[in-house]
Amino acid sequence: MTIEQQAAPASREKDKHYAIVVNAQPFTVTTREVTFAQIVKLAFGVEGDDPDKTFTITYRKSDNARHDGTLVEGGTVKVKNGTVFNVTSTTRS
Repeated sequence: MTIEQQAAPASREKDKHYAIVVNAQPFTVTTREVTFAQIVKLAFGVEGDDPDKTFTITYRKSDNARHDGTLVEGGTVKVKNGTVFNVTSTTRS
């Protein structure tokens, strides 16, 4: 261990885990803030870059000032244990 590593303060967030729910399935994330793309990937196993698909994400019980709402593409949400996401996919016909 180097001197720099010893002097660096331990991050309290470093080892933190958050239990969230995406489409009624439990997941654990290691960051306090999650992105639109991360939630789509948890919900459907894809990145969400298909131009013929649109994803809608609603959330509740978040750690944001507003505890519920809609997560838009490119957006983020601060999570806490118990944050719930509902993700739907629509295909353009």
